[in-house]
Amino acid sequence: MKNVFSLFEGKEAILKTAASKPKTLIVTIAGMIDKKDLAPLKAVSQVDYHEVKSISEDALAKKCSGYDYLMLNMDSLPLKGKLKLTSKFYSNKALAGLKLISLDMTGMDMFSPEEAQKNGIKFKNINDYSTESVAESVLTEVLLHARQRHLGYMDMVKGKDQEARKGMNLLNKTAGVIGYGNIGSRVGDLLKGIGMNVMAWDPFPKAGLEVHSLARIFDKADVICVLAKTVLEGKDSNVDMIDYDLMKRSKGAILINLANANLVSMDGLQRALKSGAISAYSYQKEYGSGKKDKIESIPNVHVCPPNAWDSDESREDLKKAWMDNVIKDIQDSKSSKQEEN
Repeated sequence: MKNVFSLFEGKEAILKTAASKPKTLIVTIAGMIDKKDLAPLKAVSQVDYHEVKSISEDALAKKCSGYDYLMLNMDSLPLKGKLKLTSKFYSNKALAGLKLISLDMTGMDMFSPEEAQKNGIKFKNINDYSTESVAESVLTEVLLHARQRHLGYMDMVKGKDQEARKGMNLLNKTAGVIGYGNIGSRVGDLLKGIGMNVMAWDPFPKAGLEVHSLARIFDKADVICVLAKTVLEGKDSNVDMIDYDLMKRSKGAILINLANANLVSMDGLQRALKSGAISAYSYQKEYGSGKKDKIESIPNVHVCPPNAWDSDESREDLKKAWMDNVIKDIQDSKSSKQEEN
């Protein structure tokens, strides 16, 4: 009889332990995180994995009912409709117990973090998980245009004989890097590594960094890389920060923008490409955009696939940081409760 009671008490203890764990909901498309990767999170939380092709704002809110944490993959949102998580989402009663949302990306504008804060929900993004991948992608675009490889490829696409175009040596040329954070500074290192002189602009420069005005960079640089953090709305918005007045100062610079298409004025760019002030341009289209931009048909424009961040190394760092945001909050909450007791 004693063994029966011991067995019952053991099962009861397990059930109590499971019940005391916070609950985490993962909403993601296929392939972003494997169930085998979730062991560290499962050690501190009950985990429910929900795989979707797309989910609406209302459906996502309903899914959150009863959960403490949400790990949200941005690709699960229907971006063709430019969905933003709005006040309607955050004020939904189903989110009453939600403490934190962990995103699998760096930019947060489309998720309205200020609305989350109003409703007592913390927001965590992921920084510095794809620095090397994006920096090397930027270097790829610089070299592509400097040697005019893109135009040679376009000859073949159009069924023409390839023209043997003249390239530009980058040794001792000048590069401007706009946004000198983790990625921008790494791009600067790579460009210095091939012998370029680097000029930097940053709104919050680190100590010891010599910064130049945007006007001076466009006056002097042969290559300009846009890597500034994007702010889409509010008083600090930097949409179209690279406008025609800046671009027309250039004398044929290669312009690379793998940060966000909204940072460069599309109308201004079209004029600058037509005049030759900008000789070539590379950019990533907005996620989920079904429209064709007016500059896409210009031969020396390279529309990049939206995968500058993507590599095996970046994916591993992303998964770990995505989970660690939740794990750290759980551990911090537990420590706070122990201190209170």
